[in-house]
Amino acid sequence: MKKILFIATGGTIASAPTDSGLMPELSAGTLLSGIDLPEVEVHSIQPFSLDSTNLAPEHWVQLAAVIRDGWQEYDGFVIAHGTDTMAYGAAALCCLIQNPSKPVILTGSQLPMNSDGSDAPGNLRDALRCAERGRAGVWVSFCGRVIAGNAARKVHTKDFDAFRGFYGEGRDEFTLEEFCQAGQELPDSGTVFYNRLDCKAAVLKLTPGISAEMVHDYGVHVNALIVEGFGLGGVPDYGGGELAHALEELSACGVRVIMTTQVFAGGCDLTVYEVGQSALNAGVIPAEGMTTEYAVMRAMWALAYSYSAEDFKALFLGGGN
Repeated sequence: MKKILFIATGGTIASAPTDSGLMPELSAGTLLSGIDLPEVEVHSIQPFSLDSTNLAPEHWVQLAAVIRDGWQEYDGFVIAHGTDTMAYGAAALCCLIQNPSKPVILTGSQLPMNSDGSDAPGNLRDALRCAERGRAGVWVSFCGRVIAGNAARKVHTKDFDAFRGFYGEGRDEFTLEEFCQAGQELPDSGTVFYNRLDCKAAVLKLTPGISAEMVHDYGVHVNALIVEGFGLGGVPDYGGGELAHALEELSACGVRVIMTTQVFAGGCDLTVYEVGQSALNAGVIPAEGMTTEYAVMRAMWALAYSYSAEDFKALFLGGGN
């Protein structure tokens, strides 16, 4: 019989009505009480109980440490996580647990566990099944879909079918049946845990007419600036190239400037258009097929483990989960 560690962190799945609105109230044991999986031995832990809007990089570092400490004892891990930052949480764990040899499954719900017609029991049952039978890696299990942790994005605020996979290359989304039929165990020696993220990374979404001064003033306050560009990515030129110059100045001052896209699928490619090549010439690092969520967490991880621009770029664009 396989042993699964269930990690409750709060979120909608654990919420109940209060005078101030929904707040996490239910314990890990309560969440599991209605889930019948007799072929699995499930143990539970609750390191914190928070609305996922209140989660920060330090919480995902804490989750990675919990998983690291139980790595030899358990066959798989399920994390009940709020949906609002689940894509960031999954991306963070992809950076903190690289080449995992066991399944690490995040799930949650759009309605609390005790609400009529809630999606929570089904999602939790599916996630436990994925942890028992599924393939190694960090994944999001939601509404019958299983999505790679570095490709998941929330696409609906209310619908039960709220997540999709949007990575640039390869297969990043499976049905539950496909995922559980393709279980894959990897050598345990390949798993590497990390314990740091540098949270001084932020996203700047380009808007038509944005000024170089705005971009520069925003960028000087961070260590990594992830720029969400238009289409395949690039730096607008409103006549004098000031925006590209602002990004070049930020790079020269040690800010790691990264370009991704506002478009959900397809990724960015800075080699196609002149505006993209202008970004490359300004020292901008292309995020290529990464989602914005993964680019942010990848940048936080690379910042924490690099000492130069070259080291950062190699880590950010390098291998790993």
